Amino acid sequence: MLLFHLGLLAVLLPLCSFAPGFYFVRKLPWNPMEKLCGSVGLSLILIYLASWGIYCVGGRGNGLPVHAAPFWAVSLVCGALAAACGKDIVRLVRVRSVGRTLAGYGFLLLWTALLLSLIRNYSGGLWFGDWLEHFQRSLFFLRHFPAQVTIFPGYPLPARPPMMNVLAAFFLAQTSDRFELFQAIFAFLNLLLFLPCCLIMPALGKRAKRRTWLLLLLFVSSPLVMQNTTYTWTKAAAAFYVVLALWLYLAGWRKKDRARTTAAFVALAAGLLVHYSAGPYVVVLTLHYLLRVFPRRQGKWRELTGIAAACGLLLGTWLVWSLAVFGAKTTFESNSSVTASQDYKGSTAEKVADNLFDSIVPAVVREPALLNTFHRQRFAGEVRDWFFIFYQVNAIFGMGLVGGPLVVWLAFRELRRKRPVAPPVRPLARGKRPPRKIPEAVAKGPSERQFWAILIAGGLVLGIAVVGERDQLGVAHLTLLSLQTVGIAMLAAVIPWRRRSLAILLLAGCAVDVSMGVLLHARAESWDNSPQARVFPEMEFVSGAVQASLPGPDALSYAAWLNWINKGRLGHYRQWQRELQQRYGNDPDFQKVAPQLQQKIEQVRADDARAWQGWFGRHGHVEFLGDHWAGSSAAANGALAALCLVFLGLAATVFRRTA
Repeated sequence: MLLFHLGLLAVLLPLCSFAPGFYFVRKLPWNPMEKLCGSVGLSLILIYLASWGIYCVGGRGNGLPVHAAPFWAVSLVCGALAAACGKDIVRLVRVRSVGRTLAGYGFLLLWTALLLSLIRNYSGGLWFGDWLEHFQRSLFFLRHFPAQVTIFPGYPLPARPPMMNVLAAFFLAQTSDRFELFQAIFAFLNLLLFLPCCLIMPALGKRAKRRTWLLLLLFVSSPLVMQNTTYTWTKAAAAFYVVLALWLYLAGWRKKDRARTTAAFVALAAGLLVHYSAGPYVVVLTLHYLLRVFPRRQGKWRELTGIAAACGLLLGTWLVWSLAVFGAKTTFESNSSVTASQDYKGSTAEKVADNLFDSIVPAVVREPALLNTFHRQRFAGEVRDWFFIFYQVNAIFGMGLVGGPLVVWLAFRELRRKRPVAPPVRPLARGKRPPRKIPEAVAKGPSERQFWAILIAGGLVLGIAVVGERDQLGVAHLTLLSLQTVGIAMLAAVIPWRRRSLAILLLAGCAVDVSMGVLLHARAESWDNSPQARVFPEMEFVSGAVQASLPGPDALSYAAWLNWINKGRLGHYRQWQRELQQRYGNDPDFQKVAPQLQQKIEQVRADDARAWQGWFGRHGHVEFLGDHWAGSSAAANGALAALCLVFLGLAATVFRRTA
């Protein structure tokens, strides 16, 4: 049944993520790549609005399964719209740039599927719980949980925006509420970030049209991108809308086009509905528009009114409902950035400065003792966590060991170029006509370079400033993904590839990134308890008490253990009760503590009934896609070998073909 549902998703996801938006976008005077990315962005908004409407109209708070019929009706409408514009879809796909981009996206899907076939437990650094939180949020909208349900690990519902979870509920309603399907949905939606990165490349470098495969290589080998697409959270999907908004904003600014400019701000509003990490970019683009663009636009008040109305209506679908159900305080103050800021007792300015410094300079350089946190585990897990922290929470090296410094160097080189000087205006001889067009480099180059300088500085500082907590390891992973992926796209577009020494250096950096940041990480996430190794301590009866056993030589970190515990929840405790009863059932000391274990099981069962509406009671435990493949060491090693061969083939192809 799982294979059938995965096959169904393979049809529903591309259909519903493209067709409804393309039906409306296809007549716009946009280029093919703009139509492709704009159609995806609009389609997801339309599916969200339809699914949100179904949720609001249906009964809330009963915890019962929703009827699939309304969702299937929406999918059938998507199919009808696809049929109505089938010829236009074929023409679009035949465009070389679109076909190349879609082929790259398909390659990314296959690569990510191989990674997911390895992953059996999420782990890495101190990261814990977000993957399960978003699954519960999706179940909330799928099964109409009571509004006051506490979201794991203790958040009210408005602490996160709903769009990605509502989209997941839309597809789960037509298949099943299994976590494996949830993984596939989130991987597909998060990987869409590749599309606007291909779109924005021409704004970053003149060689961009021939660099799609180089960008694909950088995505495949990026620990940052791969973690944000295999981990079931929403930052990459929010970055999709931010990067799309950047291109539409620049294109609307250049062409003085109202439709593109309005679409840019609608994309930003959608990004906010996916994840609040889009907030800093909303601030930067809004201020730039009001101060730099708005005063010089024709029909500016009409344009501003249209932007405000479209964005207000989209954001209002969530805010009005949340205000009505939860009130203003919970709606606006329950986000972790706000609560962490309120709990922090020190100087806010010092916190921002310290977080900024720690997010730029890696912990291994400034304070290696911070990495001692990861010592008490097997050596391979320790190395994995060192590289995980090196990549995931750092603003520069998140773009790659070699790629990050190259991005900084190339951006600095591009931004410090001298302003082009306009040729002197000479009087025209009698009968001569003036030139038809003023060179765009003279008119627009400096303004756009100024825009990029503002975006980089503002996005970096604001992205760090909105973080509520103080984290000595770094906080770049919370809000800077959009900026970092634009940096990766710029690297692909601008790097002088004909300098073979530089190309070889970048490829060597990609090899290190994919080995230590992607493949080693995926292999560590494939480890689980087996007869040969105890990776995660289980419960045992020692000295008259039931307690977790001491970590052995094969164990991973405490944070990894917490993720594993919450993967099983009720299933783990039931298994431990059976095993301990079989081993110590006749022991009088065990009989004294057995009621305590039963009481713990009852607590977990009550929590499942209250917060999950009995999901764990029905399923027992969370099952990953990797649990169906990587259960044996041979299968995991086979998937790892396949990934290595695929990467080597891609790297060789890029080295030969990219000019």
